[in-house]
Amino acid sequence: MSKKYVKIWQDYHGKKLPANMEIHHIDGNHQNNQPENLLAVTINEHLIIHNNQNDYGAVQAILMRLQRTDEQNQLIRECASKHQKLLIQKGEHNFQKLSKQERSLISKEAALKTVELKIGIHAINANPELAKQNGKNARQKLSRDKELKMMKVWHEKVKGSKWWVNPSGERKRSKNKPGEDWKEGMYYES
Repeated sequence: MSKKYVKIWQDYHGKKLPANMEIHHIDGNHQNNQPENLLAVTINEHLIIHNNQNDYGAVQAILMRLQRTDEQNQLIRECASKHQKLLIQKGEHNFQKLSKQERSLISKEAALKTVELKIGIHAINANPELAKQNGKNARQKLSRDKELKMMKVWHEKVKGSKWWVNPSGERKRSKNKPGEDWKEGMYYES
C-alpha cells in the first residue's frame, strides 16, 4: 500500500508522523490526499471512527493490524460478515461476477494459500503459545499433505449443503431444511 499521504501530511505539518499515529482520510476517499483531508489519529481512534461510520471493511482492516482481544476478534468476524453482505446486496461482490467453476477454483486456491501462509487458524497453529492461549491444539505438527487431505474431507462433507437459520439466530449446515421455521441463509430476515 502506498503511504504517499503520510509524506503529504508530514510535509504540510512540518513534522514526522508519530510512531503511534496513522492517517485517516476524512472524506473516506483514499485518492483525495489534500492535506485538509488527512487527519492523524491513533489506531484505536481510527477504529472508533470507522466503526461509528459502519465502514465494516475498514474496521476489519484496522483490526487485522491490532493485537486483538476476544471481543475484537468477535467484532472482526461480524464486520467481515456485514461487509460481504453489503457487497452482495449492491451486486459488487467479486464472486457474483464469476462462473461457478471460477468461484470453486478461487476458493480452493485461497484455502491452500491460508495453509501456506499460516493465516487464520493456521497462524494460531503455527505459534504454540497462541495455540495454548486459544485452547487449540492445532494441527501444527501435521504435514501439509495431511492438512490438504483434511481440507478435502471437509469439502466433501459440506458439498451440496446449505446454511440454515431459525428466528433465534441459531445456524446449521445441512442438505435438508432442519425444521419448519428455518430459512436458508446466514441471517434470519422476516
